[in-house]
Amino acid sequence: MADTKLEMVTDSLPPLLRNASDMRVCNRCRQETEEMFCPSCRVLTSIPRERREPATSVAGEVFECTVWQAPNRSRGIEVTTHQRDKFFSRDTDMVVLHIEGVRTIAKLGPAFWKKPAVIKKAVGEDGREKLAKFIEKHHLLPPDQSLKEKGIVDTVVFEVAIPSEEFKISVAERAEGESPLD
Repeated sequence: MADTKLEMVTDSLPPLLRNASDMRVCNRCRQETEEMFCPSCRVLTSIPRERREPATSVAGEVFECTVWQAPNRSRGIEVTTHQRDKFFSRDTDMVVLHIEGVRTIAKLGPAFWKKPAVIKKAVGEDGREKLAKFIEKHHLLPPDQSLKEKGIVDTVVFEVAIPSEEFKISVAERAEGESPLD
């Protein structure tokens, strides 16, 4: 009898509402299904989220980021949440970074959309890690450490080549109190 009542309620819903609640997406493989668990990878599925506003950047725009350091001393580039939301799109899971003329791919995992937003790796077409080499080559340090040791803030400059997809990065150093991009 409970199934009959549920069917009656479901049948009384407009088609748009009835079908929208049936479709779910696997959190791992992104396969659409009507099941609670993905039939292929057995992972819990979820109701698809609404698409968010795309990034609002345009080619040629420039923004600055600083170096981030994990407790294990690995380093990456920290992007402020405001810059992340303006220059990156949640619909894109990887971006192209041009590091000293070399095209690299940086994956934006789920951690990138949390605070702090950090790009930890960028791999070149040869399969080698290029971002760590870039940070080491320029002796880039996190802000607190660079001010203490060098008296300057090490800054990585991003230039938008293709909005939400490609960026050229370079290094800028500025003294404490200088305004960015002078």
